[in-house]
This record gives sequence, C-alpha cells and structure tokens, in this order.
Amino acid sequence: MNLAQAAEWLGLGQLLDVPQLLKDDEQSPVWKAVTDSGSWVVKIAQPWGDFWLPMAAQAGALEAAAWEIGVAMPEPQSTALGEAGLWRPIGDGFYARAVRFVEGSHPSGPTSEPLAAWAGGLVADLARCAIPADPAVDGDYRSNSQEEWEEWFAQAERLEVLSAEHVRIFKLSVERTEAMIEDQQELWRSKLVMHRDIRHQNILTSSGGPVLLDFDAAGAQDPWWELVFTAFHLAGFDRGLGVPERRTVEACLSGYVAAGGAVGAVDESAFIGMFAGRVGAATWQLWMACGHRGGSPEYQAGFAQRLRESVNAMAVMREAMPTWATWLKA
Repeated sequence: MNLAQAAEWLGLGQLLDVPQLLKDDEQSPVWKAVTDSGSWVVKIAQPWGDFWLPMAAQAGALEAAAWEIGVAMPEPQSTALGEAGLWRPIGDGFYARAVRFVEGSHPSGPTSEPLAAWAGGLVADLARCAIPADPAVDGDYRSNSQEEWEEWFAQAERLEVLSAEHVRIFKLSVERTEAMIEDQQELWRSKLVMHRDIRHQNILTSSGGPVLLDFDAAGAQDPWWELVFTAFHLAGFDRGLGVPERRTVEACLSGYVAAGGAVGAVDESAFIGMFAGRVGAATWQLWMACGHRGGSPEYQAGFAQRLRESVNAMAVMREAMPTWATWLKA
C-alpha cells in the first residue's frame, strides 16, 4: 500500500510534494504528506492479530476525547470512531490514520521543570476523560505460563539475544511484577484508558507551546501510576539509560496535583504500572527479537538491543524503587 493510495482512502486530497519518511519502521512506517488539504502525519499499519482492533478502538476513544476537551495535541483528521478507533481500513488488510503536522522539536531529558509540570497537569486532564478500560481487551501486562517463559528464554539464549545474566534478571522481574499485581488487585482491575507513553519522544515543543503526540499505545492504566511513569521518564530514566532528576519528578507531581489529579499510594506500589509496563514491553521486544513477528535480521537486531536495555532498566528499578518512593512522599 503506497502513501498516495492511503491519502486518497483517508480523504486527505492530492499529494503536492514528495512524501517525507519520518519513521522508517518496516511494519509501521510514518510519513509526512503535503496535500491540497494541508500537511499531515500519516501512519500505515497491518494488524498483527485479532486483538489489535479492540486495542486501537480504546486508544482512539481516548484520543478523540482528549481533542474534545482541548488537550494540546495535533488535530486528528477525523474524530469519528470506527472498529479500529481512528484508524481506517485502506484495503489489502492495511489500516491508516492521519493527524495535522505540527512543526517543533522534541525536548531532551531531563526536561525542564515547567515542562514537567505541564505534563503532570496533562495526566490529570486525561484522567478526567474517565474512559473505563475494558478488561477483556488485550494490550495490558498479562501473565504467561512457566512453560512459555522457559521456552522463550531458552530461545533468546540460543539466538544470543540475551545472556544468562539477562535471563536471570528478566525472570526475577517477572516474579516481582506478579507479586506486585497480586497485592494491588482492586486497582489493577479498575483502570482507565490512559496515554501510557508520555515521554520526550511523544512531546513536541512548538511555537504555540508543548504538544502531546502518539496515542497509539493508550490503554489500561491507573492515573496515579501513569503520573509516576511520566514523571520518572521525563526526569531522565527513559529506557533506563539515565539517572532521574528529583526536581523534575517533583515538578511533574506538583503540576498533577495543581490540576486536580488524585494522589495514590506513596510507596513502592506506586511503581506497579511503570514496572509491569517495562516487563510487558520487554516481552514484546523478546518476541520481536526472536522472530516471532517476522521482520528482517536488522529489524530483529534493533529489538534485541532495546530488549537488553529494558532488562538493564528492570535491574535498576528493582534496586531504586524504595528510594524513589521517598521522593513521592516528600
């Protein structure tokens, strides 16, 4: 499916210039398209399973609601919700969606305190959309059998995707996640649909102020856990490659509280969403790196690198959560 066809199916009009590839992803490319109706960011994807449609529907519901309440974000080409949310079928099993192109740049980490406070208020705003997460929709962290984990870990070692030490850390992290979820079953089952990916890569600083991008990872999350994830990633812990700045965490929390966000537990349980999300993402990266979802050798190698970074981040988080919890108490 080429971009001209996608633009036609979406009703964007005639292409006026050569499209610019913004994200060179084998399975989900992102383009900038200039048409006679304006400049657009266009995504094209092919669902990788039946569970994709309800996941996309939940994400689209939040994006449409966020636009309606005035969240600073690119304008969706349409807010009419279909079976795949804001994605539209464009033929041959492919889907596409578009938002207005916004000129700007991504902030570096750790972010400034004013930007962190803005992001905290943003989390509170999204929580006010109050869209209940459907527990039947896949896309949240899910438990897997011991046999499945052993099979996947053995394959990862055999393919040299993970070392024995990486596997050990991953196993301990799965056990820690299962225990944390068991202790917080009531909150785990009563989540809202939240963005779940407010990081530097999904914030654009434009001439009109900061803008939130990319709702495609939106799904089940507790708003307080969402705030904790957002605060620590903007503070410099993105992908576990930096030491978070406490001042940024506190600014994000202040912005959340000032916007009316509900504060949850200020102990290690506040990190359940962040930690389970890390383990869930690493599981997906494991499948991709081992070829479970196709892709070229280079594509799989990229996932293998991100997987190892995720496992290292798990180790850091397990050690740091007691200290980080004291920042929330303060």
